[in-house]
Amino acid sequence: MRFLKRFFVSFVLLSTLLSFSAAQEQAGDTAEIIVTGVVYDAVSGQPLAFADISCPTFSSAFSDIDGVFSIPVRSLNDFIIISSSGYHTQEVVLAGRSEVAVYMQEGVRPSFQQEVNFGDFAQKKAYTPRAVTSVNMPFVGDLAGKDSPESVLGSSVPGLKVNPRSGIPGVGADLFIRGRSSLNTSNAPLIIVDGMIYDINAYGNSMIEGYTVNSFAGIEVDDIESFTVLKDAAAIYGAKAANGVILINTIRARQQATTIDFKMYGGVNLMPETYPLLDGPQYKTHLLDMLSSAGPDYSELSHLIRASNVEGHPQYYVYNNNTDWQKEVFDQSNTSAYRLGIKGGDDVALYALSVGFMQNEGVVNESKYSRFNLRFNSDIKFSEVLTLNSNIAFAYHDKHIGGTGAQSVDDVVTQARIKAPFLYPNIRNEEGYVSSVLADYDSLGVSNPVAILDNQQLRDVNYRFFGSFNFNFQLNDYFQFSNLVGLSFDKDRESIFIPSYGVRPQETPRGEITNQMKARVARHMALNNDFRMQYTRRFGYEHGLNVLGGVRINLNDNEEDWGQDYTSANDMIRTLGNGLAILRQKGGYLGQWNSLTTYLSGDYDYLKRYFLHVSMSVDGSSRFGKEADGLAMMNSVFGFFPSVSAGWLLTSEPFMQNVAALDLLKLRVGYGVTGNDDIGNFSALKYYTSQNLWSYQGIVQGNLYNPSLKWETNTKINAGLDMALFNERLSLTADVYQNTTTDMLDYIPASRLSGFDDVLVNDGEILTQGVDLGVNVQVLNQPLKWDLGLNMSSYTTEVKSINGDRKVTELFGAYVLTEVGSPLGVFYGYETNGVFATQAAADAADLYALLPNTSLAPFEAGDVHFVNTNPETDNVIDEQDRVVIGNPNPDFFGSVTSRMRWKGISLDALVSFSVGGDVYNYQRRQLESMNALGNQTTATLNRWRYDGQVTDVPRAVYGDENGNSRFSDRWIEDGSFVRLKNVTLGYLLPYKPLGIQSIEVFAAANNLLTFTDYKGLDPEFSAGGYSLVQGMDLGMVPQTRTLMLGVKIGL
Repeated sequence: MRFLKRFFVSFVLLSTLLSFSAAQEQAGDTAEIIVTGVVYDAVSGQPLAFADISCPTFSSAFSDIDGVFSIPVRSLNDFIIISSSGYHTQEVVLAGRSEVAVYMQEGVRPSFQQEVNFGDFAQKKAYTPRAVTSVNMPFVGDLAGKDSPESVLGSSVPGLKVNPRSGIPGVGADLFIRGRSSLNTSNAPLIIVDGMIYDINAYGNSMIEGYTVNSFAGIEVDDIESFTVLKDAAAIYGAKAANGVILINTIRARQQATTIDFKMYGGVNLMPETYPLLDGPQYKTHLLDMLSSAGPDYSELSHLIRASNVEGHPQYYVYNNNTDWQKEVFDQSNTSAYRLGIKGGDDVALYALSVGFMQNEGVVNESKYSRFNLRFNSDIKFSEVLTLNSNIAFAYHDKHIGGTGAQSVDDVVTQARIKAPFLYPNIRNEEGYVSSVLADYDSLGVSNPVAILDNQQLRDVNYRFFGSFNFNFQLNDYFQFSNLVGLSFDKDRESIFIPSYGVRPQETPRGEITNQMKARVARHMALNNDFRMQYTRRFGYEHGLNVLGGVRINLNDNEEDWGQDYTSANDMIRTLGNGLAILRQKGGYLGQWNSLTTYLSGDYDYLKRYFLHVSMSVDGSSRFGKEADGLAMMNSVFGFFPSVSAGWLLTSEPFMQNVAALDLLKLRVGYGVTGNDDIGNFSALKYYTSQNLWSYQGIVQGNLYNPSLKWETNTKINAGLDMALFNERLSLTADVYQNTTTDMLDYIPASRLSGFDDVLVNDGEILTQGVDLGVNVQVLNQPLKWDLGLNMSSYTTEVKSINGDRKVTELFGAYVLTEVGSPLGVFYGYETNGVFATQAAADAADLYALLPNTSLAPFEAGDVHFVNTNPETDNVIDEQDRVVIGNPNPDFFGSVTSRMRWKGISLDALVSFSVGGDVYNYQRRQLESMNALGNQTTATLNRWRYDGQVTDVPRAVYGDENGNSRFSDRWIEDGSFVRLKNVTLGYLLPYKPLGIQSIEVFAAANNLLTFTDYKGLDPEFSAGGYSLVQGMDLGMVPQTRTLMLGVKIGL
């Protein structure tokens, strides 16, 4: 509190001194100076009548019918403000001119004259020295059919990479701003919605394999008014802003007149792409080859498969089908959405209400995603000095998940890919009669995906309430106080049942698992309070000052309870408590974490030419260790996070006024420090937990805590250029940056005496460097309006230091190398040189495989020729021969947007692309390894079969003793792609029936075309948001092509 008192006194003294100085300057400047000009529409070039022109606190005027105006100013170094309905309000710095021509930009189009919300205050983009992208939704919102904010963000922001998690409706995507800067913690940006933290990591881990709970989907895209992405140091958010900040502003009423908007669309999700698998006869040939090398244990099965080929055999109709199991699981489906929005009010209160419902059945049979959302925002004016802004939102999600693609015996997507195609979904008797009863798991040990779909339940229901009240008190023309109080409450409930029928039983040390019953309930509640005081003033035309100080408190409470039961009496009994006690598992946790932030932000400009932004915050968190390196206060540890940015608007200089084509040229530099506090609630605290041993409960230490643990520190350096030409028909933003993460959170081996494997410490450094480029072009203006946008980014990462200088991590059968001097997340495996075509070639190579029992086996004809990287040491292919075989980080990525308008017809398109970036095709590895009895892709038809055959596909050997399928460059592919993400065609009907202001019909398509050499189903996927799983395609449900028809009605 002492700090706040000193801060307030400093405010008052500074404002008094500056006010006295400004008064003296204005008193001595009494000569009247007249500025004349013309206001034009930038698109049509026609004069704009009745525009409002003002010289703040000095004079005002209007343009006449020809757009001409004249206005007194204090100096030819003054500035004037021009506003007109439907256009961006524009500020013109005179810079010595007495005559000006002003070209007004349509309010829907992106412009450097648009206001940008930074979380501390709003500022025109032309004047900010910070690296920021701001987008108004009316410009990008015409790309219809987007069901979550991530899909919109990825189309408009240079440096923001969006990795879809899968094609399951509602699961969302992982977001990365300017690459990844953390090894073991979250790389997700901080989300702020209407001034309050929106936690997108609140639900914890799902019990449904391959599924992610996406709380971000609770925000209806059409409820977003604008969003701003802060890419350089956002110091006022301190220890939460290392990965950048995304500020979202939702809808508000801007006028008193009541307006009603209704939007609906319906469409179809097309059958997704599937893997080219072997058909019945092809697979039978492959299977018999596999069984011939499987040993005597499978001789009976091999005999049965051969004998059943003869018509009349009792099993003929069982083993002579040709089922496409992928088509049994996937199918086209329906999707629809409805939204009603109402805005209006009076001179006391304005309100914006929206209600929406969306349903998407998904392309996996028996799946469905339903969402209901409600939002009510209001602005109440109690008096001339006291106002209240409220933001209330509720979202309900209900998801029935058919399958995800997770590699398990009960996942229908995975089982459909390996199921023998010569089998049939239903039971068939000796005469070929097809029973209505579905078949059980088969003699090859593969589950029946159709039977699973018929009996399973994978359901997730979640709710989110998100609301805030922001009280604003205007003390005088310069001082303002505000206090935001908010509550976020989330509840997630999962219920899971996996039947015994149709599913291969699983053996465990405690007994056999047949059916499975699981339940999970998670709750998260956050209380937020953000008190601010702000001083904003312009001293004449020369000095502009905005200072903001505040205190932010964030209180979080988390709870989760879960239970797992196995092997109930039959599949009719599906609830917890009815399984075998020896197999039963249950657990949960309680978590609380709190944070306290004191922040200060200041912006200054001189003559609207030179701009300075300074901010800092002091952050404390219950997550930080008591012995951490930082500021010790109030028996806690606080981190200090400063930042500074400077800008020079060259086009406000007098010497630049003769450059007619140049509208804006600005140089920016910035430096700042932010943090990442994603270290877990109790990693720095010792705690105890219960443990069962021989039917007795006891208390044991739950973790190996580190009292010195603190936040990751991210230092950001940015240099940028903003430029606009030809009345902003061409605008460009370019940035180069360097982000350095120090005090990196990493796990290091713990002492064996501790009883734990590892401990979390601050140790390591990662360097990220890159370039962002954004270009907008108004290609045509009349009569056809055509806007093109290009966003493109490139970055590199390098590990500068890490404990032990080198670490190899095994994930999903792959090895990821973290080594000083190498990029982050590179693949580390075996290099190959084709397949031995002859035994003579294999003998000449004289290479040996190291078997699990440590014996050696020579490579033979038909085996993969692995490169021996240390021939001077040995001729054994082992882990010493692994090298870097791929880098998941793309060379560059981005998007192209096109927006056309002509006589009520609109055509919008979005194309995304990525060049470079290797992908580990885990699913193809499972479907081309030829080491087990599951189905394989048609690529295996070219497998090696005889001496002298030249091929790049090795022989089929059950068990793969020589390791032909080991992690190697065989499974690493180029993930480059170009994808037509969305195209929307709309038509605004020329007639308006009674009471209707507008009717627009539209047709849209998502993910219509993809151009890539990647052999998997979707090159955009990664296995999660953490750095070490980037570029891993685990075979999730692919993104679907969707066709839609809809209508928008305005009343």
